[in-house]
Amino acid sequence: MNDTNSLDPDCNGERYWFAFLLSSLVTFILGNDRRDNIQAYDPIERNWATIIKEQAIKLISGQQTPGKILVTTVVVLSLASLVIYFYDVTTQPIESCQNWSENVTQQIDLAFNFVAAQDKLKFWCLDIHSFVDYFTIPPSFTAIVLGRNWIGMRFVRIARIMNIPEILQFLHILKSSNSIRLSRMFCLVLTVWFSAAGFVHLVSTSIYYYINLWSRSRSPFYRILKVENSGDFFQNYSNSQTISYFQCVYFLIVTLSAIPELAEMFSSKKKYGGEYRCEYGKKFVVVCGHITFTSVENFLKDFLHEDRINSDEFYDSDVLIADKKRTVDFEFQALLKRHFTRVKYFDATVMDPVDLERIKIKRSETILILANKDASDPDGEDASNIMRVISIKNYHPDAKIIVQLLQYHNKMHLMNISSWNNSIDEAVCIAELKLGLIAESCLNPGFSTMIANIFAMRSYNEQTAVERPEWLQQYLRGASLEMYTETLSDYFVQDLRNFSEAAKFCFVELNILLFAIEVCEENGTRRLAINPDSTSKYYRIAKRTRGFFLAGSSEEASRARYYCQFCHCNKPPESVRKCLHYRTELTSFAALKPRREISTQRSESFAGLPLSNLSLEFCFDTTGMFYWCPTQEIEQQTINIRMKCELSNHVICCIFAEENSPVIGLRNFVMPLRASNFEEHELKPIVFVGSSVFLKKEWRHICNFPKLYIVEGSPNDRATLRAVNIQLCDMCVILSSPQPQRDYDMKSTHDRYLTDKSAILCSLNIKAMSFEENLSLKKIKEPNMNGKVRENDSNVVFLDQDDEDDPNIELYMTQPFACGTSFAISVLDSLMSATYFNENALTILRALITGGATPELERILAEGAGMTQGTNSKEVLNNRRRPRVVLVSASDIVQQEKRKTSNATIFSNTFWTENPTYGELFVNVLLQKDWLCLGLYRYRDDITSVSESNYTLSPKRYVICSPAKNFPLLQSDLVYMIQQFLPKCDTDSSPFVSTISRSESVDSSHPKASFASGLQHIIQTPMNVSTNSNIPSDSKSSPITQDIFKLNSEAQEQLTSSVDKVNLVIHVRQATANDATELSSIAETIFREIYSTSVTQENMTIHLAKNFSPTIQLAEILNPMIRTLIAYVDGITESIIGFIQIQNSSPPSCVKELLSSGSIPLEIMRFNVISNYRGKGVAQYLMHKCLTQVEFTSQALWFSISTNDSNRRALKFFKKYDFRIVGNCQIRIGRETKEELIMFRTN
Repeated sequence: MNDTNSLDPDCNGERYWFAFLLSSLVTFILGNDRRDNIQAYDPIERNWATIIKEQAIKLISGQQTPGKILVTTVVVLSLASLVIYFYDVTTQPIESCQNWSENVTQQIDLAFNFVAAQDKLKFWCLDIHSFVDYFTIPPSFTAIVLGRNWIGMRFVRIARIMNIPEILQFLHILKSSNSIRLSRMFCLVLTVWFSAAGFVHLVSTSIYYYINLWSRSRSPFYRILKVENSGDFFQNYSNSQTISYFQCVYFLIVTLSAIPELAEMFSSKKKYGGEYRCEYGKKFVVVCGHITFTSVENFLKDFLHEDRINSDEFYDSDVLIADKKRTVDFEFQALLKRHFTRVKYFDATVMDPVDLERIKIKRSETILILANKDASDPDGEDASNIMRVISIKNYHPDAKIIVQLLQYHNKMHLMNISSWNNSIDEAVCIAELKLGLIAESCLNPGFSTMIANIFAMRSYNEQTAVERPEWLQQYLRGASLEMYTETLSDYFVQDLRNFSEAAKFCFVELNILLFAIEVCEENGTRRLAINPDSTSKYYRIAKRTRGFFLAGSSEEASRARYYCQFCHCNKPPESVRKCLHYRTELTSFAALKPRREISTQRSESFAGLPLSNLSLEFCFDTTGMFYWCPTQEIEQQTINIRMKCELSNHVICCIFAEENSPVIGLRNFVMPLRASNFEEHELKPIVFVGSSVFLKKEWRHICNFPKLYIVEGSPNDRATLRAVNIQLCDMCVILSSPQPQRDYDMKSTHDRYLTDKSAILCSLNIKAMSFEENLSLKKIKEPNMNGKVRENDSNVVFLDQDDEDDPNIELYMTQPFACGTSFAISVLDSLMSATYFNENALTILRALITGGATPELERILAEGAGMTQGTNSKEVLNNRRRPRVVLVSASDIVQQEKRKTSNATIFSNTFWTENPTYGELFVNVLLQKDWLCLGLYRYRDDITSVSESNYTLSPKRYVICSPAKNFPLLQSDLVYMIQQFLPKCDTDSSPFVSTISRSESVDSSHPKASFASGLQHIIQTPMNVSTNSNIPSDSKSSPITQDIFKLNSEAQEQLTSSVDKVNLVIHVRQATANDATELSSIAETIFREIYSTSVTQENMTIHLAKNFSPTIQLAEILNPMIRTLIAYVDGITESIIGFIQIQNSSPPSCVKELLSSGSIPLEIMRFNVISNYRGKGVAQYLMHKCLTQVEFTSQALWFSISTNDSNRRALKFFKKYDFRIVGNCQIRIGRETKEELIMFRTN
């Protein structure tokens, strides 16, 4: 073979290069068939060919491990084909006539080309790798037909080098934007270099064949690969050859200089332009709004999770990202390439109807609008998303939209859109859900972690989990459970009688947790019922009932749909699959869209109870979902920290915000803590610590909720924190408002690690505080912290200095998050995809964490009326009976049931000695009490595994969601339960209603804990002192009565004898809201006795109405700054025989002069004993209890007493306790004035 020829001599001078090239062009033209017949998604019409094709696309996408292996193999084979090309171009002419069966390199090349083909499993497209296939595979088949070979365009296989950066990303070798950009640039240079060489070689050998100027041995291909010095260059070549070389160099320079411009032009106009081609039977969603690499990555991580991809075709949807960007960065491009089979990016905006047409918005299944959760102007961000909703609804009113909003009050603007449909459209409010979860953690610590994990897609690998600590294995196994919805099989309807039996069967036999159902009523309305009890009309399982499950994957949840008693009875749950008896009931997609309503209807309601038996002294809002009180002025609820103020069992909310900071939305934090499905004594006082200027902006939204208080000061000030008794609080929450962006730092670089500095510093400051413990009055406990990390998840490692977390692990795997002591907004990213896949997800979430916010309440708030007072009607009070989550001690459950005298005892006396399991507890409380266990809150350190005596156990607990039925149960465990709230008027014995009623119930099972857990309640409440009394300095409106008498030595002997005869035992307790009416009656009766002869009836009526009504007495009891002690007698059920009330008020000048430095005066408001128990030591016992606490706190006492002759014995009684007269004052009774004496006592 002559090297100067480009044609094999065996070809007899016949050239068929055009046939090879024509085969490629014909394949390209015929294969590029645009499918414009776009139809809506119909799951029934999808045939097996479409499903096979989609599975094949998933395989070649590189998203899963087999796909990554396949993509890597394709690149390797393409490069191997390129090596064969190098060999052929060196040893053969451009066109040869060797038989294909005898040409080994040609056979290998065809095999490699076919395996490495990009488009053999999907439609042809205008992609660079598709062109590679067009110009390599058809010529290989043409060579078989013609019996000759044409090297031709095989050099384009070099384009596969551009896939190397993607493979390196699959293997997590390339992570940063710079490394991706550098690798892509290097591969681009190699691709252009070798492609140019191959093109020049093809052209030169083909053209110069006719003019015989170049030889193949001196082809530009080798001269480009081999850089020689200029001297050798001019020595070896003639002038004509030199000119040709300069032409090649010029061509390469011009081409390389044009690459950036061409790349920008094609990437902005072609790559992300055009229209979306909707395939037949394929559905898709459109994602728009705040589109960044981080937001899209977080969304796709959950939306395209393997548990969803491996489920079935129902979840198989394309994702269209619509956003107007000038440039798409390399990280974002790499993200799109990793998911190129499922994700399409379009340079478009939903504000333009033309762009809406391009992305086929009318064909889309759902439009999801993302928000920037870190926006410095939340209202502006919400306004942008609301405008996007308006634009989409104007173009397509029937579009289904799921939109993210930052502020709760902006939801009202969506209701003003006429085409907004509450039945299909959803607004995911970040503030509502975030603050609701944090508030729920105040009631049930750790529950926010459980909920966040349930609504997020997480995977659990038992093989890799073995290397982790045991507590982390148990937590991660629970964190991998998600919520799924499945239609219950006929077995549930025909063989299982009710919800409790169904939940038991699912947990014991199928290893999944059924916690709610969706029932279809006769009129077609679908209602949700969370753990319906035996009083619910939805207790029995009916046909077409859908269940809500906690399961590790959709495959596990499908066991409830496929279970058959004939095929799967007594078989392991893993074997439950679709059998021959399974029948599919075809229903339209619209029929499966329920009305988002939580059922509160009962077969037995308040209709059968007389209103006189109900607790009417407490008010609720118009929906009956929340407690309500008259509007409170912020000045009245502000605590002065200069005055001693003691609180206990309260919630402290530390707020970091400036005067011009955007509002946080504290109403969403308060509402779950004031839900009506709690008894009034369970409402924890809430103290907000922060800037009063900022809190005034929030106050108008929360002024109608009871027991809210304000403290002006910095949350980092320890004196302020001590003043509100942070050591006695049940929970301390740290919130921060986004800092407004100032003009002078608009262009400054913002350190993302400093975004959470306020929450971190405040948390560490509180944990570093030390408190003195005095067991005679109170028990110090470590505040349970719930710090909210706003933006950077990695900052969570700074919250706990003693943990061993890896800074590179995800947030949900850190100790603070697993223990429920931290929360970040990023965990709410999964709610967008969860809402898309499960239309009832938000409804269930709101029912569990918002206290029962309803569409009716949202409409009322949208009108701007705020929380308004409702009536105690049967319908309103019936709304109190709804499910709630409680945290109960496992030992308390067993002990309470063992105390019952009933023969039907749930637990045996040897329950704890027989190694009980979680499954036993689950089944017993479910069948006997209709309580549904969700999981455990367990100590991180196991007592039984500690051998060293000097080892101090950690008081931290962690969350275990729905452990296995054989999981061992410990006495120290706390159990999350869903129970139906039953007001006291419904039953005599109320179920567990709070977390822990006694501090010993936690510490008794964990004696080595250095601090008591934040779950505990204090047994003995300290004195509550007010600093905002409305009583004038020289007047007194609550006189002391004549019921207090002198006890001399003779009287004491007589009292002792009398007590022994009647066996009278006096007890003192703290007043509750239920005592308001009785205390008001006692005070009014005694006041009438004292002033009946000296005050006219008209003035008496005015004064009593103003000072002694049940409503006023209730407000005084609920006020944590007023202490009310009640005396009662043992053996007489709840019979009040006397009471004393103490508060802090501004004393008259005669008292101020006698106060020592640092002494705080307390006023005795009322001191009453009923007539039947006067002279029996009741007053003496009450005074002794009062002085015991006052002396400990070094406080002074004062009061005013009437000068009536009937009070002479009372004066002697007080003088016995070192009270002395220091002055007098004037008080008003109705329209007249009376003079009283002022008595004072100090320590």
